[in-house]
Amino acid sequence: MMTAKFATPQEVAEYVCRQLEGKVIIHRYDAYSTNSIYLKFDYGVAKSLRISDHPGKKHMAYRYNIDFARKHYAVKYSPQGYPRYYYPVSDVDRVISDILDEKKARIYRYRDYEKLVQEAMARSEHEKGFLQQAKLVAGKEKRDEI
Repeated sequence: MMTAKFATPQEVAEYVCRQLEGKVIIHRYDAYSTNSIYLKFDYGVAKSLRISDHPGKKHMAYRYNIDFARKHYAVKYSPQGYPRYYYPVSDVDRVISDILDEKKARIYRYRDYEKLVQEAMARSEHEKGFLQQAKLVAGKEKRDEI
């Protein structure tokens, strides 16, 4: 699919949400002091995406990252060995495909993916943090199989 040019992180986030609606539960958090937008998929079971026009904070770790300043795709590893993917904004469709591929792999790997999502949802009701401040963009009632 041919992607339009994006001028802002907000435009990218809206596009990503439209493309993933019905495929994952999406929570969105827009930062107050920067142009960063954070999307969490299936209560974090399908990981998260940071969309921004500036470098992120060292202590924050997102599996998927779209950076307007980035020119090329890269993979970096956390100290624990988890991959983190960094994409230029021109690769937004690749990010979407990679998120869905990761979800499919998790569905295959775990016996009961939906149970993991339900457990993450239950934990989020009692924890402070992202999901308390985020807005539900696309919920389970709209989700189809991928």
